[in-house]
Amino acid sequence: MADVVAPTPEPADPGVAFVLALARALHRYGTPAHQLEDALAVIASHLGLRAQFFSTPTTILISFGDPSELRTAMLRVEGGELDMNKLAQLDALGDDVIARRIDVADATARIDDIVGARPRYGRAAAVLAHGLTTAAVVVFFHGGVADAGVAGAIGLGIGLLSLWMQRSTAQTRVFELVGAFLAAFVGGLAAAWIDGVSSSVVTIAGLLVLLPGMTLTVAMTELATRNLISGTARLTAAIIVLLELALGVAVGDRAARALVDVPAIAPVPLPAWSEWIAVVTSALAMVVLVRAAPRAAPWIVLATVTGFVGTRTGTALLGPELGVLVGAFALGVLVNVYARLMRRPAQVVLVPATLLLVPGSLGFRGMSSLLHRNTLTGVESTFAMFMVATAIVAGLLIANATLSPRRVL
Repeated sequence: MADVVAPTPEPADPGVAFVLALARALHRYGTPAHQLEDALAVIASHLGLRAQFFSTPTTILISFGDPSELRTAMLRVEGGELDMNKLAQLDALGDDVIARRIDVADATARIDDIVGARPRYGRAAAVLAHGLTTAAVVVFFHGGVADAGVAGAIGLGIGLLSLWMQRSTAQTRVFELVGAFLAAFVGGLAAAWIDGVSSSVVTIAGLLVLLPGMTLTVAMTELATRNLISGTARLTAAIIVLLELALGVAVGDRAARALVDVPAIAPVPLPAWSEWIAVVTSALAMVVLVRAAPRAAPWIVLATVTGFVGTRTGTALLGPELGVLVGAFALGVLVNVYARLMRRPAQVVLVPATLLLVPGSLGFRGMSSLLHRNTLTGVESTFAMFMVATAIVAGLLIANATLSPRRVL
């Protein structure tokens, strides 16, 4: 006998329906818990609704009404999709609702249109952006031209793999594991067959788009803003991804060594001026990866350069772990200026610009070292990862206290 699925009743109040739809959409595009709850509280207040909000990476709880007559809605959600263009459109829609420029019922329908719209950039552009990003960051791991070429090829492969594995939930759940295996396996073969290729450099660079550095940073931000459950859950998810990557790399490296003799080659770094080309290239590629609007590209490039210069300056003054605080502060001030001047969410520029700040590679090295029983190195790298993440969060929070974005998102 087939199961009978009853239709989900629609909320009687159009304001409630709008808040529920907006909550689901904002969460889908990666809004942190503290910003999501604050944004929904502002919207509900302007709609004359009494509401309380609670968000985690997989669930949103919203209670409407007086404490004695609460109506609670639970939304089972899956976040993590990066689409800064749609996030900006949702933010603008919220402003229109607050200013009474659009009817609430029409705004709810508009949310469905925004979420259902095609991505701004096509699949070919996304795959190419994967390759450009991984090729560019080789410079920061002191790799050479050959390393950049191989890392770029790995990035293209992972980009194609992501398109193929997004077709089913079961495949999506092992994407990081398979991608890490691919990066290590191809990196090992390339090191054996191509002169001047360092397998360790191309593997880490190829993994850049898989590293959960941004997830870790958001988790630390949520913990710092006292969203303890959401922050703890997100932190656990980041650690699990790091373990999956370490396992995938270990298996891929072992498979490559079973076929060829992988040499241990010290990378030959490119000239110092190549770092500036890499910064701009990676920033432009991230515009595509996070699906930001083209008009945000100059701001994203400027913010990436600002964070890079700030981090280099801070590193010279305070050391590598704490120096990133200076870069995060400079980046935070700039994105808040963007939010004020352009009346757009700071996240649109902040997320892609933190590419060179996030501590994902340190976390991967820590988990990989622990997997290979290099306990001391693993603990040191893991501790450095948390120090860098904490420094980034501190820099961004200080920037918000120094120059408020005057916007919730």
